[in-house]
Amino acid sequence: MTSGLQRFFRLMFLLPALAIASGANAQTANTTTSELPRFLVYFDEFSANLSDEAKSVIADAAKRAKETAAKGIVVQARASATGTAETNKYLAQTRTSIVTDQLEADGVARTLIRQEPIGQTGSSDPTVYNRRVDIILQR
Repeated sequence: MTSGLQRFFRLMFLLPALAIASGANAQTANTTTSELPRFLVYFDEFSANLSDEAKSVIADAAKRAKETAAKGIVVQARASATGTAETNKYLAQTRTSIVTDQLEADGVARTLIRQEPIGQTGSSDPTVYNRRVDIILQR
Protein backbone atom coordinates (compact mmCIF):
# COMPACT_ATOMS: atom_id res chain seq x y z
CA MET A 1 0.00 0.00 0.00
CA THR A 2 2.80 2.43 0.87
CA SER A 3 4.50 1.97 -2.49
CA GLY A 4 1.15 2.58 -4.20
CA LEU A 5 0.70 5.83 -2.31
CA GLN A 6 4.26 6.87 -3.05
CA ARG A 7 3.70 6.15 -6.73
CA PHE A 8 0.44 8.13 -6.68
CA PHE A 9 2.03 11.18 -5.04
CA ARG A 10 5.03 10.97 -7.33
CA LEU A 11 2.73 10.95 -10.36
CA MET A 12 0.72 13.86 -8.97
CA PHE A 13 3.99 15.81 -8.63
CA LEU A 14 5.41 14.73 -11.99
CA LEU A 15 2.38 15.21 -14.24
CA PRO A 16 2.37 19.03 -14.24
CA ALA A 17 6.13 19.13 -14.71
CA LEU A 18 6.02 16.56 -17.50
CA ALA A 19 3.33 18.57 -19.25
CA ILE A 20 5.62 21.58 -19.04
CA ALA A 21 8.62 19.61 -20.27
CA SER A 22 6.97 17.89 -23.21
CA GLY A 23 8.87 18.72 -26.35
CA ALA A 24 11.14 21.24 -24.66
CA ASN A 25 14.53 21.39 -23.03
CA ALA A 26 13.76 24.31 -20.75
CA GLN A 27 10.62 25.93 -19.40
CA THR A 28 9.21 28.03 -16.61
CA ALA A 29 7.02 26.16 -14.14
CA ASN A 30 3.70 27.83 -13.41
CA THR A 31 2.99 28.80 -9.83
CA THR A 32 0.37 30.81 -8.01
CA THR A 33 0.69 34.57 -8.06
CA SER A 34 1.83 34.68 -4.41
CA GLU A 35 4.87 32.52 -5.17
CA LEU A 36 7.89 33.33 -7.22
CA PRO A 37 8.17 30.96 -10.16
CA ARG A 38 10.56 28.04 -10.36
CA PHE A 39 12.50 28.02 -13.62
CA LEU A 40 13.38 24.60 -15.01
CA VAL A 41 16.35 24.05 -17.31
CA TYR A 42 16.52 20.62 -18.95
CA PHE A 43 19.64 18.88 -20.26
CA ASP A 44 20.44 16.05 -22.62
CA GLU A 45 21.72 12.88 -21.01
CA PHE A 46 25.32 13.22 -19.71
CA SER A 47 25.38 16.86 -20.84
CA ALA A 48 25.86 20.24 -19.20
CA ASN A 49 25.54 22.20 -22.44
CA LEU A 50 22.99 25.00 -22.50
CA SER A 51 20.68 25.09 -25.49
CA ASP A 52 19.43 28.43 -26.82
CA GLU A 53 16.11 27.66 -25.15
CA ALA A 54 17.85 26.98 -21.82
CA LYS A 55 19.71 30.30 -22.09
CA SER A 56 16.38 32.03 -22.70
CA VAL A 57 14.85 30.47 -19.58
CA ILE A 58 17.88 31.48 -17.51
CA ALA A 59 17.62 35.04 -18.89
CA ASP A 60 13.93 35.07 -17.89
CA ALA A 61 14.88 33.92 -14.39
CA ALA A 62 17.49 36.66 -14.11
CA LYS A 63 15.00 39.26 -15.32
CA ARG A 64 12.35 38.06 -12.86
CA ALA A 65 14.88 38.05 -10.01
CA LYS A 66 15.63 41.70 -10.71
CA GLU A 67 11.95 42.66 -11.12
CA THR A 68 10.94 41.03 -7.84
CA ALA A 69 14.07 42.07 -5.93
CA ALA A 70 14.70 38.43 -5.05
CA LYS A 71 16.74 38.06 -1.86
CA GLY A 72 18.49 34.99 -3.23
CA ILE A 73 18.49 32.37 -5.93
CA VAL A 74 18.95 28.66 -5.34
CA VAL A 75 20.32 26.64 -8.25
CA GLN A 76 19.54 22.94 -7.70
CA ALA A 77 20.87 20.40 -10.18
CA ARG A 78 19.72 16.82 -10.65
CA ALA A 79 20.91 13.95 -12.78
CA SER A 80 19.02 10.90 -13.98
CA ALA A 81 19.71 7.41 -12.68
CA THR A 82 21.79 6.55 -15.74
CA GLY A 83 25.45 6.23 -14.77
CA THR A 84 27.10 6.00 -11.37
CA ALA A 85 26.09 8.13 -8.38
CA GLU A 86 29.59 9.65 -8.31
CA THR A 87 29.43 10.62 -11.99
CA ASN A 88 25.95 12.07 -11.54
CA LYS A 89 27.07 14.15 -8.56
CA TYR A 90 29.90 15.60 -10.66
CA LEU A 91 27.47 16.25 -13.52
CA ALA A 92 25.10 18.05 -11.13
CA GLN A 93 27.98 20.20 -9.84
CA THR A 94 28.92 21.07 -13.41
CA ARG A 95 25.31 21.96 -14.27
CA THR A 96 24.98 24.25 -11.24
CA SER A 97 28.20 26.02 -12.23
CA ILE A 98 27.12 26.46 -15.85
CA VAL A 99 23.71 27.86 -14.88
CA THR A 100 25.26 30.10 -12.21
CA ASP A 101 27.74 31.48 -14.75
CA GLN A 102 24.88 32.21 -17.17
CA LEU A 103 22.81 33.92 -14.44
CA GLU A 104 25.81 36.09 -13.66
CA ALA A 105 26.26 36.88 -17.36
CA ASP A 106 22.60 37.91 -17.38
CA GLY A 107 23.21 40.44 -14.59
CA VAL A 108 22.60 38.55 -11.34
CA ALA A 109 25.17 39.13 -8.60
CA ARG A 110 26.95 35.88 -7.79
CA THR A 111 26.56 36.66 -4.09
CA LEU A 112 22.79 36.10 -4.46
CA ILE A 113 23.22 32.59 -5.84
CA ARG A 114 23.50 29.40 -3.77
CA GLN A 115 24.42 26.22 -5.62
CA GLU A 116 22.91 22.88 -4.56
CA PRO A 117 24.15 20.00 -6.72
CA ILE A 118 21.76 17.23 -5.70
CA GLY A 119 23.02 14.66 -8.19
CA GLN A 120 21.14 11.42 -8.64
CA THR A 121 17.78 11.64 -6.88
CA GLY A 122 17.43 7.96 -6.02
CA SER A 123 14.70 7.59 -8.58
CA SER A 124 15.24 4.96 -11.23
CA ASP A 125 13.52 7.27 -13.71
CA PRO A 126 16.04 8.13 -16.48
CA THR A 127 13.79 10.69 -18.21
CA VAL A 128 14.49 14.34 -18.89
CA TYR A 129 12.54 15.29 -15.76
CA ASN A 130 15.51 14.18 -13.64
CA ARG A 131 18.07 15.83 -15.95
CA ARG A 132 17.43 19.38 -14.89
CA VAL A 133 18.41 22.43 -12.92
CA ASP A 134 15.78 24.24 -10.86
CA ILE A 135 16.29 27.98 -10.47
CA ILE A 136 14.38 28.99 -7.36
CA LEU A 137 13.90 32.66 -6.58
CA GLN A 138 13.65 33.54 -2.89
CA ARG A 139 11.76 36.44 -1.34
